Parts: sequence; structure tokens; C-alpha cells
Amino acid sequence: METKGKCTNKSNVIKWSILVSILVVAIIGSGIGVVIANHLKKSALTSAAGEENIIESSSLENFEAVENKTEEELKELNEKEIKKSENKQKNNSSTKKSKNKYYIKVNYGAQVVTVYTYDSKGNYTVPVRAMVCSTGTETPRSGVYKTPVKMVWCHMFGDVWAHYCTQIVGNILFHSVPFLEKNNHTLEYWEYDKLGTKASMGCIRLTTRDAKWLFDNVPAGTSVEFYSSSNPGPLGKPSAPKISSAPSYLRGWDPTDPDPNNPWIKYNSQSENTSKNEANTQNPSVNNTENNQSSGSSSNVENNQGSINDTNTENNQGGGNTSQGGNIENNETTGGNNPNSGSTTGDSGNTNSEVTGGNSQNNETAGGNTNNEAVDGNDTNTENNQNSESNTNTENNQSSEENKNNENNQSDGDNTQGENV
Repeated sequence: METKGKCTNKSNVIKWSILVSILVVAIIGSGIGVVIANHLKKSALTSAAGEENIIESSSLENFEAVENKTEEELKELNEKEIKKSENKQKNNSSTKKSKNKYYIKVNYGAQVVTVYTYDSKGNYTVPVRAMVCSTGTETPRSGVYKTPVKMVWCHMFGDVWAHYCTQIVGNILFHSVPFLEKNNHTLEYWEYDKLGTKASMGCIRLTTRDAKWLFDNVPAGTSVEFYSSSNPGPLGKPSAPKISSAPSYLRGWDPTDPDPNNPWIKYNSQSENTSKNEANTQNPSVNNTENNQSSGSSSNVENNQGSINDTNTENNQGGGNTSQGGNIENNETTGGNNPNSGSTTGDSGNTNSEVTGGNSQNNETAGGNTNNEAVDGNDTNTENNQNSESNTNTENNQSSEENKNNENNQSDGDNTQGENV
């Protein structure tokens, strides 16, 4: 019994030893993982804008205030800041001096920031990007300064935080609209609605998208010029949306923030789909209208054609009767003594009259009821005109009828001569 108890105790000790070992390894591993993650993050920040030193987090109190400083004093301050920044980068042997790609102009009068790049001659004349901004009472009115350092987050006056900060001179920075906390979903949305007007203490406020673009693309030492003009510049003045009336789950975020967790991304996508669906719903109505118009036009054409055919039929019938009537009158006047009178009368009429004229001639020679037979011939011709599908059929009927009439004329003529003899 004692042996079994000792074995059980040893096995419990071994199990606990294994569990403790696993916990120790897990703790060490997590610590190493955090260190590696921080190192990678710092490395990414360092190389984000031309292998320069970027501060993860800082405070505006660490920078010299520009209040009441002249332009000359600001330039002297900026030179010291640039030298300090360059000294930090000297340890990086891979750093190469080259012409800065961009030149930034801040238009205090129009509340616009315009970024330029150089042309073939090396002059910064090519506009690249325009950004709506908000300046303030301490914003420099003139002068050219160079960007010394960047910060992912900066603690600002009033116990608020700014995102994607690029220092210009002293405590004047490019940065986002302030956040209540050090995160990107506590935006001061009421301040965001002021973009495009003077609203800051001196920094240049931008949308998160524009502040991040400067942070990612503009290296240290890039020149920033201040001036004032009512002309916003070659690219005009962009606008920023007003978000104070947006739902609470949206307005804590900057609509332009590229963070995939930004609810504005999904919201804007749904709004776009809704707009497309509404447009597609309207398009079939337009198509139906066009189809109806086309069908109406076709129907009108058919009706018009029908009317034209009816009119032509009526005209042909009327014309036929008139011509036939004229032929009958001529036949009655000339009588049956002149065999050619029927032919002459038929030639003077229309196509239908030619056939009728032939019939009239036969009737005169035969000495029958000329008027009745002429009318019958007219009826026959009218029916032929109505039933005929083309002019070709009419001409064939005419030719056939004329041949019959000629044969009848010859026979009747012989009989007439016999009787005269």
C-alpha cells in the first residue's frame, strides 16, 4: 500500500512539473513575441518615409512654442530642429541625400494645402495633391520651413490626441482632426465639420487620409511654404463631409480613415449599392418608354401606310370610274361605226380605263347595252385593283385583258362586216 502511494505522489509531481514548464515556456514565448512585434513595428515606422526616425508617441509640450515669434526667429528655430534630426540619421549609413520629391504650400487665406513635385528643370511647378485644412491664430503667415520629425500620435493641448503628425516648425504640425483618446474612433466630430475654416490654435488640421499621406510620403527635410491668397491653387479646394448628424457609431470615426475597421467603409459601400440599385430601377422605365415610343412610331407608320393604301384605293376607284365614265360617253358619242373609237378612248384613260375602254369597244360593236357592260367592266376592274398585290399583277391583268379584247374586236369586226355586206 505504501509503495502505491509513493508512486502516485511521484506521478503527480511529474504532471505538475510538466504544467509549470509549459506555462513558463508560454510566458517567455509571449514576451519574445511582443519584443519582436515592437521591433518590427519600429522598423516599419523607421522605413515608412525614407528611413528616417519616427516617434511612436510624443507630446506637443516637448516642442518649442511659436507664439509671438517672428519669421526670422522661426527660421532659426527650424534650422536647429533640422540639424538635430539629421544628427539622428547619421548613424544610418544607408541614408542618401537626394532632392526632395515634394514641396508643400499652405494657403492660409483659402485654407488649402497643395503638394507639388519638380518638373524637368527641377522646379516645383507640378501640382500633385490638394487638401482641405484648418489653420489657426498661431499659424505662420509666411516663410519656408523644413519638416524635422514625425509622430504616429501626439498628445495635444486640451488633453486630446492627434494622429499622423508631421512637424513643420516648433509646435506647428500637420495632423488629423483631434481625438478624445489615443485611438481613431473617438473623433471630435464637431471639429471635423469645421475643416476648410480657421479652427485650430496654430497647427494645420487635415483629414486622416491626407495626414497619413503626408506621413507616408513626405520625408524629413521637405520644404513647407506659408502664404495667403483667395485663390485656392491649381487643383482648387477639396471639401470634407459634415458628419455631426451621422449615427453615433459612425461619427466617432473620420470617414476618410483607411483603417479596415472603419464603419464608414461598409456604410459607404452599402450607400453606393443602394444608389446603383435605384439607378437600375429607373433605367427599365426609360427603356420601356423608349420601346413604347418605338412601338408607337411603328404603329403610326403602319396606320399611315394603311391610310395611304386606303386613300390610293379610293382614288384609284374614283379615278377608274371617272375615266370609265368618260370612255362610255365617248363611245356613246362615236357610236359603233368607228371601230377605233374604243381604242382611242381606252388610250386616253388610266390603266384601269384601258381595260374598260376595250370592253366598251366590244359592247359598241356588238350593239349591246353599252352603258351596262361598261359599268360591269368598271366593277371588274375595281375588284382587280383591290385584289391585286402589286403593279406587276395589274399590268399583267391589263395585258391579258387587252389581248382578249383584241381577239374579240377582230371577231366582232368580221361579223360586223358580214352584216354590212
